[in-house]
Amino acid sequence: MDLRIVLGVALMLVSPAWSQPAVAPAPDFQARMSAASQSYEDLDYEHALEQLGAAKAVARDDGERSRVAVLRGIVLADLGRRRESLSAFKEGLSLAPDATLPVKVSPKVSRDFEDVRRNVQRELARSPRPPQDAPVAMTEARPEAAPDFVPVPAREEVRTTRSVPVLPLALLGGGVVLGGIGSVVGLQSRSNVNAARDDAFHSDRGDHLDTARGQAVAANILFGAAVTAATGAVVTWFLSGDPASTRTEVSP
Repeated sequence: MDLRIVLGVALMLVSPAWSQPAVAPAPDFQARMSAASQSYEDLDYEHALEQLGAAKAVARDDGERSRVAVLRGIVLADLGRRRESLSAFKEGLSLAPDATLPVKVSPKVSRDFEDVRRNVQRELARSPRPPQDAPVAMTEARPEAAPDFVPVPAREEVRTTRSVPVLPLALLGGGVVLGGIGSVVGLQSRSNVNAARDDAFHSDRGDHLDTARGQAVAANILFGAAVTAATGAVVTWFLSGDPASTRTEVSP
């Protein structure tokens, strides 16, 4: 066998062009619109809507999308879905205000289509759409002005405080307590003296007088201690007088 024939057969078996079937290209927009129109003419409305959905998926500009929406509005009108039909007409005329009905329709559907066209034209007159190829104006970003801020100087307040010594206060408190106890004991001594005067028996009178003498001695001792404590408080207050401390407070 010739070597060239063997190589040719081997290349035919290996090549994907011979070993795999060719893939058919996907139908384009016009083919799908034609299929939708034919389904509409055959009164196969559901299949027409499916074809229109497929055509919309491959539409390349507003003109093609408008054609899809207008024909979809016609199919929906024949199905009795008037609200959806008006919405589809509005979509198509918003994309292409000069669009026309591609097929012959009933007078009622034609009136609806023209009514929607007038409404769309009024809306476009109030707020016209910019052309697709119009450049988008870029607004220059301006830095926001910083708010005026005037710093308020802090105000310094100087306060002079003096620490209170503890020892003079303790002595003064002790003197007050001793003086109070001495007063109570003194009153008890006086009470015993009065009781001795009133007793008829000599023995009882002596007992009251002895008790009164003891209480008087104790009262005198307490009064002396109270005076000593008070004097010590005064002396230590002046001797331990710390210089006044200065404290500075800063307030806004």
